[in-house]
Amino acid sequence: MREPFLKRIEDRPMVCDGAMGTMLYSKGISLTRCFDELNLSSPQLVKEIHLSYVKAGAEILETNTFGATRPRLDRHNQADKVCEINLAGVRLARFTQFNTTPVLMKVSITRSASSAIAFWACSVEAPM
Repeated sequence: MREPFLKRIEDRPMVCDGAMGTMLYSKGISLTRCFDELNLSSPQLVKEIHLSYVKAGAEILETNTFGATRPRLDRHNQADKVCEINLAGVRLARFTQFNTTPVLMKVSITRSASSAIAFWACSVEAPM
């Protein structure tokens, strides 16, 4: 059984994952690439990074959706995929969440509620 969140943070600090973008860059992804779009084109890479954080002790995973807003995606001609990219980002984090030791998930949002909407849309779905 999972320990309630408020109880966990009362008892001890919780470990969060690190910088997804830094990890993607360290795996050879160019800084000119749209990191959020990798949720669609390279989902296995995103899953591997989430899993590496869990193996390192992370108890909270952040979705790979930091720049997944329509204006930021438009810079990469991906604005028409804003919903797909956000949904995929949430599903990838949830896949890791359901297939490892119990971890929490944090949705990354920048100037838009699109990630939050994706989170709620996925909250009742089975993992990928």
